[in-house]
Amino acid sequence: MTEMTAPDSHGHSYSAAEDKQALLSRLRRVEGQVRGIQRMVEQDTYCIDVLTQISAATKALQAVAVGL
Repeated sequence: MTEMTAPDSHGHSYSAAEDKQALLSRLRRVEGQVRGIQRMVEQDTYCIDVLTQISAATKALQAVAVGL
C-alpha cells in the first residue's frame, strides 16, 4: 500500500489514513472514559475517584490535541 502524505497547516507531513485511525482510536478511548465517568456520577461514586477519572480523560484529550 502506498503511503499518502500531505502537509498540514503547521508545515508537518503525516500519513492521513494512519493518523486518522490513531486519532479516532484515541477519541474512542476518551469517549469510553467519559461514559465511565457518567456511570460513576449516576452511581454516586466517591468524589475523589470521579475526579481521578476526569483527570485521566483530560490528559487523554490533551494527548489527542498534541498529536494534531
